[in-house]
Amino acid sequence: MKRASFTRPDLILLDVLMPGIDGFETCRCLKAAESTRDIPVLFMTCVTDAADKLVGFKSGGVDYITKPCDIGEVIARVTTHLSLRDAQKELEAKNAQLQCEVAIRQQKEAALQRAHRELEQRVRERTAELSSSNAALRESQQLLQAIIDNTAAVIFAKDLEGRYMLVNRGYEELFHMGREQILGKTDHDLFPREQADGYRANDLLVLQQNRAVELDELAPQSNGVRTYMSLKFPLRGPAGKPEGICGISTDITSRKHAEDVLRRSYSLLEATLESTADGILVVDSSARRVVRHNRRLAQMWRVPEDVLASGSADTFFAFAGSRLREPGPFLQSVHELYAEPEASAVDTFPLLDGRVFERYSQPQRLGGLVVGRVFSFRDITARVDAEQQRNRLLLEERRARAAAEEAIRLRDEFLLVASHELRTPLTSLQLSVQSLEQRLSQGMNVERVRSAVARSGRQTKRLATLIDTLLDASRIQGGKLELNRASVDLRELVAEIVAHLGDQLAQSGSTLAMRAEQPVIGWWDPYQLEQVVTNLLTNAIKFGEGSPIEITITGEDGGARLSVTDRGIGIPAEVQPQLFERFRRGVSSRNYGGLGLGLYITRTIVEAHGGR
Repeated sequence: MKRASFTRPDLILLDVLMPGIDGFETCRCLKAAESTRDIPVLFMTCVTDAADKLVGFKSGGVDYITKPCDIGEVIARVTTHLSLRDAQKELEAKNAQLQCEVAIRQQKEAALQRAHRELEQRVRERTAELSSSNAALRESQQLLQAIIDNTAAVIFAKDLEGRYMLVNRGYEELFHMGREQILGKTDHDLFPREQADGYRANDLLVLQQNRAVELDELAPQSNGVRTYMSLKFPLRGPAGKPEGICGISTDITSRKHAEDVLRRSYSLLEATLESTADGILVVDSSARRVVRHNRRLAQMWRVPEDVLASGSADTFFAFAGSRLREPGPFLQSVHELYAEPEASAVDTFPLLDGRVFERYSQPQRLGGLVVGRVFSFRDITARVDAEQQRNRLLLEERRARAAAEEAIRLRDEFLLVASHELRTPLTSLQLSVQSLEQRLSQGMNVERVRSAVARSGRQTKRLATLIDTLLDASRIQGGKLELNRASVDLRELVAEIVAHLGDQLAQSGSTLAMRAEQPVIGWWDPYQLEQVVTNLLTNAIKFGEGSPIEITITGEDGGARLSVTDRGIGIPAEVQPQLFERFRRGVSSRNYGGLGLGLYITRTIVEAHGGR
């Protein structure tokens, strides 16, 4: 437990029966400790009872392998659980990052709430102070209030902080608020921020200049915005310093309405055009002249000054078309919009420099009449790149998931086939031994004994071959393939293997022709090279179905080329790209058997020699 806490192994294999403490209790201790809780634990034991397996899983184990067990199965299960743990760690890391971001956001929100509470507290404190001061002034204000309530002007007074100290009846009627709703509050308490900011700015101007200022102020109403000419002047204290301001406002809406409407419209258009991230172009639909454009338009299209200075919309669109990969559709859509004044459009156009623009177009209406058209261009290159990246990531994720699912399927299929392939010779060997024992007990028959011994030998050899294949695949997977190179004549080696497989060739009904005009000598590992040739030739015998087999050996650029050809069942085209991968077969294992490792081992040995 101490070693596991410090070294943090990726995976732990436990037996159930151990001195002093059993594996189940060890697993429970590992899962109870914070430092070892997330380490996968696999049980590998001779205890095969189902109840013990259940106890193993309940104690926290992720797998239960009973002995004797196949080393390939153990490696496959360990690899699978390590992959699952890596994926879990990645998810936990992303979750921790997300939780950190949430915690930071919560801290910011808490700080904002504290600041808001502090601001409200300051306002309450100042209001209390003013309430105390106003008590002394209440008597004089009553007299003043009676006077100002009977004037047609809107009259108000504020302190230095902008809090209302006095309003007349005209003010109450103008803003539809009672005096008790106004006094002690600021413009920001009563009005929208933009409106309040304007009032406050004018008040500060009067205080800064310490003199009377005449200016126009707006008062939004339910029936529209009213314009007032406000005379604001400082209220000085005994020392001559300003202690507040007073305002007398007269409604001049009728006189200023037309001028202000025009000014506000132009100001709004100017601010909107220059503050947007889009490039804006406004054209006159009749004369097709450029009425207005913002700076962003020139920046986006990198338009020379003379193009926009010409005032011609056609000149601009011709220039814009020259910057596009396909100017034809762009210019055609412009002509179609001119032909259909009421039409709207949204298009996307790639530029020659790799950027992508999105274009929106809407008709400009005045009194129900279309008088022009507005074009808005937006650079969506980042969005397009992000979408493409997202699509690539989604595709990679789907491929990775499919590959993982396929790997699991191949693993399960391999385990099924391997168990069948190993069980078949073992069963045959057991039957041969039982038959031999029976015949010996009934009296020795030399020929029958010799036949039984021969069958046992063949099955033993088959079993040894299967085990060697599994061990070779395990060494290759673990990166432990070693080459003991020596001078080897490939033609001579192939001839020896053909002679060794003579009985299999005869049983299959296939004939074999070897073409090698001269010795082909190289610096290779003879044992590994024998495996390559044996795997290729036994495959040809198995799947050739009695057809002729040809072996061609040639020297090539200091190396050798070995070709084994049969005329058997063939290999489907869709299987060929994965044929040399682990557990891959060209046909069903039910009909032909095998572990699906021969060509994988063959490819690895050839590549280890620098071949392909």
